[in-house]
Amino acid sequence: MESETNVSALESPELPERHRERIVLLIEPIDEDRKKCGKVIVSQSPLYDVDAVSSGDQAIKKFAKREYDVVVMNYDLPDMAGEELIRSLIQIHPNCPIVVMTGIDSPELALKILRSGAMDYLPKIGEYQRFLPRTITTNLQRSMLLENLREMYNRVEQASRDEALLNRLIVSIHSSLDLADTMENATSNLLEELKVSRVVCCLCDGPESNMRIKGQITQDNVASISTKSKLFDLYHDLLLDVGERRPLVVVQDDTFAFAQDVRTEMATYKIQSMIMVPLLYRGKLTGLLHLDQTDFMRLWTVSEINLLMRIANQFAIALSQAKLHQIVEAQSTSIHKLTDLCTQLNDVVESTKELTQRTASRERIRIQLSEREVEVLKKVSLGLTNRDIAQTLNITEGTVEVHISRLRKKLGLASRAAMVKYAYDNHIS
Repeated sequence: MESETNVSALESPELPERHRERIVLLIEPIDEDRKKCGKVIVSQSPLYDVDAVSSGDQAIKKFAKREYDVVVMNYDLPDMAGEELIRSLIQIHPNCPIVVMTGIDSPELALKILRSGAMDYLPKIGEYQRFLPRTITTNLQRSMLLENLREMYNRVEQASRDEALLNRLIVSIHSSLDLADTMENATSNLLEELKVSRVVCCLCDGPESNMRIKGQITQDNVASISTKSKLFDLYHDLLLDVGERRPLVVVQDDTFAFAQDVRTEMATYKIQSMIMVPLLYRGKLTGLLHLDQTDFMRLWTVSEINLLMRIANQFAIALSQAKLHQIVEAQSTSIHKLTDLCTQLNDVVESTKELTQRTASRERIRIQLSEREVEVLKKVSLGLTNRDIAQTLNITEGTVEVHISRLRKKLGLASRAAMVKYAYDNHIS
């Protein structure tokens, strides 16, 4: 018949049961050995309590219901093989150390036991029970050390994954100087990488201005948050009230003041949990990032919050650069337009100058020459002979020669070619 024994009655009277910090599961089918081992563990190790059973099946049932700090088991059990029990216990709680006792002192058996997953091996020779407290303590410390190493490794792995994610997001966020592209890249990548239901980016023009939704992306079955929602203005007011620029995590069951203020908004948009991170640039609040979960109540870890803060810092820088680029582009466009206008004005000035010069030349010539002389000069500039000029103007050839002679004297020109050049220079044609 299977039997269970709680060895708390054997504990040291100097230390009450409530002060015992560790619980040992003792699996021993032999009644005398079970009592002997339990008594030694409790009496020599006042921090340990013992829960004793006599079979593997009984041990598995207890092990599944309660977390034990260490297992001490006999390898030879009446209802199952020792290796089978070890594997079953490891499957339930992989990190619980297992110490195996056996009446056979064999290196081959010891290696077989250790390979099956046990942490230590103790032959049942002589007063072997006296070594149990020290063996338990040693293996418990070893297990704690391994657990710490696993936690450290997991933290390093998580930090490495976070850095890789941060690098991907930074490259995406800074890949464009266009404000709309920057907003779209940031929100879409956050939605995909962090597996959230909705990502919203709000911007404000100044510390006192309202938060306005500038970018929003959701999963296919999730509705967008309305631009009339007070959710982000309430967070903005909270930031102004507390004077701190820190992220805020809210879940449906929270009871603090802000959570109560936004409960209606969260119910309207089916938000189970959300996180809002301020966007800061050179110490000034420029906006916020909002991420929420509608399908389950997500508990944001410290690692995720720190990652989002770093992403928000880079996003704020990218947004500021995009805004500055917009200003530079606008100014550059204005400069190009002004340059074109100046070119057109210069053309007008040059045309006006040429027209003025032509008019002035004509006026000077009009003062110096008679109307008939001007007509003759124009015909000369066209290359006509005296006869052609006479026929064109219906005058005699001798009269033409007289006009040409007077033109040479008034203008100080020695030849007909000089007269042609003069007419060209003074725009007479």
